[in-house]
Amino acid sequence: MKRYTAIFHPQAWVNDYAIDVDPEGETAWDVSSYLAERFGTDVPEDNSYESDELRWDPQAPTWIQEWSGPFWIDIVRS
Repeated sequence: MKRYTAIFHPQAWVNDYAIDVDPEGETAWDVSSYLAERFGTDVPEDNSYESDELRWDPQAPTWIQEWSGPFWIDIVRS
Protein backbone atom coordinates (compact mmCIF):
# COMPACT_ATOMS: atom_id res chain seq x y z
CA MET A 1 0.00 0.00 0.00
CA LYS A 2 1.29 3.44 -0.91
CA ARG A 3 1.76 5.86 1.96
CA TYR A 4 0.95 9.56 1.73
CA THR A 5 2.05 12.36 4.03
CA ALA A 6 0.50 15.84 4.01
CA ILE A 7 2.76 18.82 4.65
CA PHE A 8 0.92 21.96 5.79
CA HIS A 9 2.39 25.38 4.91
CA PRO A 10 0.77 28.18 6.97
CA GLN A 11 0.67 31.68 5.56
CA ALA A 12 -0.51 35.15 6.55
CA TRP A 13 -1.71 38.14 4.53
CA VAL A 14 0.81 41.00 4.32
CA ASN A 15 0.01 43.90 2.01
CA ASP A 16 -2.44 41.69 0.09
CA TYR A 17 0.17 38.96 -0.42
CA ALA A 18 0.10 35.54 1.22
CA ILE A 19 3.53 34.91 2.78
CA ASP A 20 4.81 31.82 4.56
CA VAL A 21 4.90 32.06 8.35
CA ASP A 22 6.27 29.88 11.14
CA PRO A 23 4.03 26.94 12.02
CA GLU A 24 2.40 26.61 15.43
CA GLY A 25 3.29 22.92 15.71
CA GLU A 26 3.89 19.77 13.71
CA THR A 27 3.20 20.26 9.99
CA ALA A 28 3.29 16.68 8.66
CA TRP A 29 0.90 13.79 9.21
CA ASP A 30 -0.02 10.53 7.49
CA VAL A 31 -3.08 10.97 5.27
CA SER A 32 -3.07 7.54 3.58
CA SER A 33 -6.35 6.35 5.14
CA TYR A 34 -8.11 9.70 4.72
CA LEU A 35 -7.11 9.91 1.05
CA ALA A 36 -8.33 6.39 0.35
CA GLU A 37 -11.62 7.10 2.12
CA ARG A 38 -12.19 10.55 0.61
CA PHE A 39 -10.65 10.29 -2.87
CA GLY A 40 -10.19 6.58 -3.59
CA THR A 41 -7.29 6.16 -6.00
CA ASP A 42 -7.44 9.77 -7.27
CA VAL A 43 -4.78 11.56 -5.24
CA PRO A 44 -5.23 15.35 -5.49
CA GLU A 45 -2.54 17.64 -6.85
CA ASP A 46 -0.39 19.59 -4.40
CA ASN A 47 -1.57 23.09 -3.54
CA SER A 48 -5.07 22.57 -4.94
CA TYR A 49 -8.62 23.02 -3.69
CA GLU A 50 -8.84 19.25 -3.24
CA SER A 51 -5.58 18.99 -1.29
CA ASP A 52 -6.78 21.84 0.97
CA GLU A 53 -9.48 19.47 2.23
CA LEU A 54 -6.80 17.37 3.91
CA ARG A 55 -6.74 19.84 6.80
CA TRP A 56 -10.08 18.32 7.90
CA ASP A 57 -8.53 14.87 8.33
CA PRO A 58 -9.21 13.89 11.96
CA GLN A 59 -5.52 12.93 12.22
CA ALA A 60 -4.39 16.49 11.32
CA PRO A 61 -3.02 18.50 14.24
CA THR A 62 -5.67 20.64 15.91
CA TRP A 63 -3.86 23.89 15.15
CA ILE A 64 -4.02 23.05 11.42
CA GLN A 65 -7.75 22.34 11.56
CA GLU A 66 -8.23 25.71 13.31
CA TRP A 67 -5.88 27.75 11.06
CA SER A 68 -7.76 30.85 9.85
CA GLY A 69 -5.18 32.25 7.47
CA PRO A 70 -4.15 31.24 3.99
CA PHE A 71 -2.18 28.02 3.54
CA TRP A 72 -1.17 25.35 1.06
CA ILE A 73 -0.61 21.61 1.36
CA ASP A 74 1.90 19.31 -0.34
CA ILE A 75 1.31 15.57 -0.57
CA VAL A 76 4.41 13.40 -0.33
CA ARG A 77 4.05 9.98 -1.91
CA SER A 78 6.17 7.08 -0.67
